[in-house]
Amino acid sequence: MSAAVESSAKKQKRVIVDESEPMEEDEVVAPPPSSAPITNVQQEFSEELLRMYYGRIFPANLMCRWLSYGTQHDEVASQNLLPKREFSFTTGDDVYIRYLSYDNVAAFKKDLVSKLPFKIDIGAIFSATPRDHKKFKVFEPAQREFIIDIDLTDYDFLDVDVKRLETCDRCWPLMALAMKVLSRALTDDFGFEHLLWVYSGRRGIHCWVCDPRARAMSNEVRSAVADFLGPKLNAATGRLAISIPMHPSLLAAYNEHCEPFFLKKILPSAPDGFGILDTEAGEAKLLDMLGDEAVTVKDHMAADWRKSDYSGRDKWERLQKYVKSKAPKLSSVLVEIVFSYTYPRLDVNVSKGMNHLLKSPWCVHPKTGRVCVPVQPGQEDAFDPSAVPTLRTIEVDLNQDAPSAEGQSLKDISRTRLSAYESTFDDFLKRLEHSIRGDKARASKASSMDF
Repeated sequence: MSAAVESSAKKQKRVIVDESEPMEEDEVVAPPPSSAPITNVQQEFSEELLRMYYGRIFPANLMCRWLSYGTQHDEVASQNLLPKREFSFTTGDDVYIRYLSYDNVAAFKKDLVSKLPFKIDIGAIFSATPRDHKKFKVFEPAQREFIIDIDLTDYDFLDVDVKRLETCDRCWPLMALAMKVLSRALTDDFGFEHLLWVYSGRRGIHCWVCDPRARAMSNEVRSAVADFLGPKLNAATGRLAISIPMHPSLLAAYNEHCEPFFLKKILPSAPDGFGILDTEAGEAKLLDMLGDEAVTVKDHMAADWRKSDYSGRDKWERLQKYVKSKAPKLSSVLVEIVFSYTYPRLDVNVSKGMNHLLKSPWCVHPKTGRVCVPVQPGQEDAFDPSAVPTLRTIEVDLNQDAPSAEGQSLKDISRTRLSAYESTFDDFLKRLEHSIRGDKARASKASSMDF
């Protein structure tokens, strides 16, 4: 951890909402630094490494291609979306700068190198240039990707320390499951095509739905979609509330992903699974989810599971068998329990508002040094968060002898372990841009026919 990170925790948090004005002091004091061992994080992240990354590696050109959505070369300058996009930076001394905006790649990259943000957040496309927002009477979000934020801290059933990086890495299969479940729902149920999934750098994953229809959704529509994707948690029972018979979307998620994952990953013991029934505390937690009305069932199963050294799968199957024969009304409760241990836990408030900011792809997590890289759809099970490049490993790659391809020097990013992730992002952009060109061609043809 750099000296800037340590010192920032001792300072008052400062907020700048407009660079043309002096910074304002916030009343909130940053929390004290953690007493947990730093281990080798300081070797993976520093201001010097970050300066190298922004100056030589950060794919600013690809980022601006993405956020322009094919408008960067429009003859009418006002139709260029990039200058109306809000960025925010959080610097190493905890200064939070909002309403940044850039006309082109060069301006964006210049600010990255000069301000050296420890975190970059991306906001909406506004009705006017964000940096000049105080000049306009009307300044409001006009477009925004539908975004999803999933974090392990919301998986409260996990009996693990999510502050430990190795624990977060071991829990990646839950993020991979979330990718599968939500990708199916977003594509099959809503018809969206352009989903950008990004590893958060530590213990979560983000999704950016980039289709024009998604970007144009009102807050009311976003709220409806978020509620559809995220069943509500019943605080009294600790279960996700699932209506029976299930909605076809939930039924597909249950049959294709959730129940198989429950049997293959949630029940088996470590290191292959989470072993939720391997301890008395884990057993009690699951049995409590049966509800207060199931006292007899809970008592019977607690005693039954003590009769032999049953595996987690054995215990679950014995519970299913008992419920089927003695308490069939609890069958739907067992379904809810499976969902509760497997279904993605969305931070729905992030998804509901157009004005909500989300951490940018290609950001670097200051507590791990890892880059927030895109995750290839269909390859989520093979994704290894512990293998994600850090600033230090990127520096090591750059210090190697520079290779060349057919006599041409490679870009710096192509000489590092980020090369494969850059290709994933570029492939996503090509598909997105191809779709945008098709939409423009169809719109132009329809316009000419109307004429």
